[in-house]
Amino acid sequence: AAWPRRLRLGYVSPDFRSHVVSSFMWPLLARHDRDRFEVHCYYTNRIVDDVTAGLRALAEHWVDCAAFSETALAARIRADRIDILVDLAGHTGKSRLGTFALRPAPVQVTYLGYPNTTGLRAVDYRITDAWADPPGEADALHVEKLLRLPLTFLCYRPGPDVVPVTPAPAIMEWTALALAV
Repeated sequence: AAWPRRLRLGYVSPDFRSHVVSSFMWPLLARHDRDRFEVHCYYTNRIVDDVTAGLRALAEHWVDCAAFSETALAARIRADRIDILVDLAGHTGKSRLGTFALRPAPVQVTYLGYPNTTGLRAVDYRITDAWADPPGEADALHVEKLLRLPLTFLCYRPGPDVVPVTPAPAIMEWTALALAV
């Protein structure tokens, strides 16, 4: 049977700004199937920049929640009736694992920002791949069930603030020497 409505996905992160996590989340937020998914972003940081503005434009719902307590954020997520809640920070600064411990969504996942277990039984899954977490040996080290994507769990797109790549200085020196001869 078809699901009766779009699934509500909630992403919780302090890194919806000029930060490496945003370079991986940008393509995901840009390419969600909006006929099947309703995207909510819960931003747990006070820093706002051009990357924040770009990501905000990609989300249907955006909540600036840096000032929210763990319980207030859990209440907001429950009120938004999120089906799948995704932690993007793990044990890094300004994470909201305390909110996840309160179990505000029926399915809770950790992804991307911290490449290890959260240690919380309230987090059901961790998205990874067989390269980062080889089957068998890595499973025993996680309380979450590991969901391995078939090729890679990373989807990178440089953010608008990333400068273009230039040739290595050694290559430029050799080119200059070759031209001088």
